[in-house]
Amino acid sequence: MGAIEFDLIPVPVERKVPANSWRPPADIRMISADDHNLEMDHLWEERLPAKFQDRAPKFYRDKNTGLIVMEYKGRSFAPPGIGSIGHECPGFWDIGERLRAMDSEGIEGSVLYHGQLQSLNAIIGEDPELYAACADVYNEWLIEYTGPASKRLVGVAMLPSFLKPETARDQMQKLKQLGYRAVMMPSYPKGIRYNSREMDPVWAAVAESGIPLSFHVTAFQEFHGYGSLGANLTRNLSPFRPLLGQLIFSGVFERHPTLKVVFAEGGVGWVADALYSMDKIFRAYYTILRPQLSHMPSYYWKKQCLATFMDDPIGMELIDRIGADNVMWSLDFPHPESVYGFAGEVAKSVYDTIGHEKAKKVLGGNAANLYNL
Repeated sequence: MGAIEFDLIPVPVERKVPANSWRPPADIRMISADDHNLEMDHLWEERLPAKFQDRAPKFYRDKNTGLIVMEYKGRSFAPPGIGSIGHECPGFWDIGERLRAMDSEGIEGSVLYHGQLQSLNAIIGEDPELYAACADVYNEWLIEYTGPASKRLVGVAMLPSFLKPETARDQMQKLKQLGYRAVMMPSYPKGIRYNSREMDPVWAAVAESGIPLSFHVTAFQEFHGYGSLGANLTRNLSPFRPLLGQLIFSGVFERHPTLKVVFAEGGVGWVADALYSMDKIFRAYYTILRPQLSHMPSYYWKKQCLATFMDDPIGMELIDRIGADNVMWSLDFPHPESVYGFAGEVAKSVYDTIGHEKAKKVLGGNAANLYNL
């Protein structure tokens, strides 16, 4: 390999926030709509009901190596090839350190997704009852974790009702009573068809609650062998086009017009081309599409969907096609591809590209409205 002719991005723990980091005008709030927190060591071993203890997933952070240990029946769910990169920042697990990291970059609020919970997606087909119990334990723990800083931190609960749609209303009522303002489901759970009418109780319950539903990128291991780490990361960070098409063309948004859906961490540049393609498909195949929608696909996106990005200059150039009301900026703390440490630089680029009023929405206004921050 020849000499490296590009600038490497430092690992998150080595990043230093510049003393003169850019801040937006006073009327613009900076809110990160997608960050992560690490679950408590031995969470499921300690808190699962007795009936699940013999098969509780083992989870902890090795204090010596920094590696995340996540095992189920002796199988490791740690993504191969990544090691401890992105897991070294104390703010990943220490709430005080998290708030200090936010303050250092002028971040007023943060929406917190799981650290390792989605690794358990691998057991959905094998042991759905255990998966649902693990989600319940996580939800009860996360609201405890964010409680001391609930005015700044919005935890995202996992809604396991995709496994039993008839439980959705009770689940949503429970999560709302716990204080949740955001829920999520896996993007492509094994054996589950989100376009099935059997899922309608889930969409109805979420819409009725007024709480937005997120789909977040996850760590699929589709490719193996030479180059697989880069190939898998590329696939994992660009997952949402098929899911958006499935939700729109199956009529989910038409049947549930108050449902709000967030596509987290996949960027926003893809949206412009996806909307163009779906609208063209709608017009070209309208007579044979079932169900027949009342509006073009882009209508449902503009009315009911949002997506998050970290740094997406192509998306910002296409902001008028995507919609400034449909985009939320984020740090993605503490992942290697995050903009933690560069927040001011990236926010300034957004501001310079799309202008004051649109940046006011994108950098924080949309998230503040969606999550009541």
